[in-house]
Amino acid sequence: MRILREFYNKYKKFTPRVVSVSILVAIIALYYESIISILEPIFPPVDWPIFRNLTNTTNLLSRQLSELNIPASSVIIEYRVTSQYLADIITRKELPLDNSNEIAQYLHQLGKQTLNSGEAIERMYSTGNSAIKELGMELGFIIEKIHPYQVLTRQNTTYFAERYGKILNIITNLRDRFKETEDELDELHTLYNGTRHRLANGINDVEIFFEKITPVLNEYYDMEQVKRDLGYLKRIMEKVPDIRKQINYLLSEFNQHRLALIWCRGEWGRLWRRKLVSFEDIETLEIMIQELKSVSKIFKKKDQENVEIRI
Repeated sequence: MRILREFYNKYKKFTPRVVSVSILVAIIALYYESIISILEPIFPPVDWPIFRNLTNTTNLLSRQLSELNIPASSVIIEYRVTSQYLADIITRKELPLDNSNEIAQYLHQLGKQTLNSGEAIERMYSTGNSAIKELGMELGFIIEKIHPYQVLTRQNTTYFAERYGKILNIITNLRDRFKETEDELDELHTLYNGTRHRLANGINDVEIFFEKITPVLNEYYDMEQVKRDLGYLKRIMEKVPDIRKQINYLLSEFNQHRLALIWCRGEWGRLWRRKLVSFEDIETLEIMIQELKSVSKIFKKKDQENVEIRI
């Protein structure tokens, strides 16, 4: 306190009338630090669940990622070819129906947006797999710096605050990639329904169109196969709301996880009492790292195995 008083009096002598806000803030900060340094040795270190909270939220998030059940990106992308093929059938022949050009244009747009959505899912899976691995690495970096009964003080919290910041960035990047996928799926769904096209009923108008031109095209195409292809296209489009629902749910979880990380990172900055590292802290972190390795393998396979059989 004597040092603070001398500092203030010295400053006051040079500026008797105006006290800078920044100097006042510095004085308050120094005063706060001095109080903390005085009180810290008085209180014994306490158990602090900040590492266990991290593993709990990470465990929840990893399990939710492993439960994601949507078609592989390759399946979605393949339907661009189907949509393009159906459009080509229309443009190759002069057909008697007035809306032929509109139907072909619609199918071209649907194919393009299907490709965009499939590629977004592909990037989402890739980012998710990388994020899971990076989370495991960050937890490993934390374990390297702690041991049972270690006492954490304000002097060694900067490192852990940085690690929590890194994890926050990983989750934020993952959330952004999932949001990008959700946006592409929204575009696909509105196009499928005809909301953003002159076809009022979207894919249903396409079905009606092909029913009407079947007699004309029977001579040139296997129209039963064409109708099956159209049925497959419609079926995958009908799955889009469920795919979006799963992704939207994970987006909500990512945001909750981010809020928890932001709070925890702030706790490192506000640490005023010494904290004790427990065996449970290290054990839960080690278990979580192994769990993340397993989830990484599961998540990577999802975009390779969740395919469908077409005839």
